[in-house]
Amino acid sequence: MRPRAGLLLGALSVTVMVGGWWLIAAAGIVRADLLPSPKDVWDAATEVVTQGYRGTTLWENIGATLGRLLGGFFAAAFVGIPLGLWMGSSRTANAALDWIIQFLRPLPPLSYMILLILWFGTGDLSKGMLLFLTAFPIIVASSAAGARGVKEQRIQAAQALGAKRRAVFRHVTLPSAAPMILTGLQIALAAAFSTVVSAELLAATNGLGWMVISASTFLRNDIIIFCIIILGLLGIMLAWLLRAADKWVIHWRGRD
Repeated sequence: MRPRAGLLLGALSVTVMVGGWWLIAAAGIVRADLLPSPKDVWDAATEVVTQGYRGTTLWENIGATLGRLLGGFFAAAFVGIPLGLWMGSSRTANAALDWIIQFLRPLPPLSYMILLILWFGTGDLSKGMLLFLTAFPIIVASSAAGARGVKEQRIQAAQALGAKRRAVFRHVTLPSAAPMILTGLQIALAAAFSTVVSAELLAATNGLGWMVISASTFLRNDIIIFCIIILGLLGIMLAWLLRAADKWVIHWRGRD
C-alpha cells in the first residue's frame, strides 16, 4: 500500500471512531457523566492547557512523566545492554545470571512497588527503580539473544584475518546483535511506558498518571479521557522515534 493511501485510511478510521463516540454521547446511550462528548473533552483540554490542573501545568505533568520514564529506561539500557552482551558471549556469565534474569522478566512490576516505596520513599527514586526493573530484564534478554545469534563463521573469519577479541566484538558481535538489541529496546520502552502511569497512581504529586487518579476523585471523566489521549499520543511519538533510530542506526537490517 502506498504511504498516502495508508495515511488516508488511518485518518478515516480515527474519524469513524470519533464520529461513533460523538453519536453514542449525543444519543444518550451512555450517561454524560460516564462518557463525556468530544466537545466536553475538548473544553476540558482547553481548560487544562490554559489554566493548568490543581496548581500544575499540563507541560509540567508531561515533563514529569517523561522524565521518570526516560530516566528509568536509559538507566536500564546503560546497564542492561553490556550485561546482556556479556551473557551472550560468555557461557560462564550466562550460567551465573540467566536464572536471575528469567526470574525477573515475567514478574508484574507493580508486585514490588510497595517494597520500593518502603525502601526508597514516595519520591521519584522509587518510581525510577520500578521503571528500571521493568525495562532491565527485557533489555538484558534481548541483548544476550542478539549476541548468541552471531554466526560462528563470521567470528572465525574475523579471527582468521587476524582480528583480536576486542576487534571481533566491535566489528562482528556488536553489529550482528544490534538489530535484536533495538527490538528489545522498543519492547522495553513500551513496557516501561505502561508502568510509569501505574507508578504515578501511588504517592505522586504530578504526572499524567497522577492527573488521572486525581480527576477520578472529582468525577472529571473529561479530564481522564484527555489524559488518556495525551498518553496515547506520547506513546506513538516515542515508538516512532525508536523506529526512526532503528532505521538510521541499523541500516543493514535484512541485508544479511
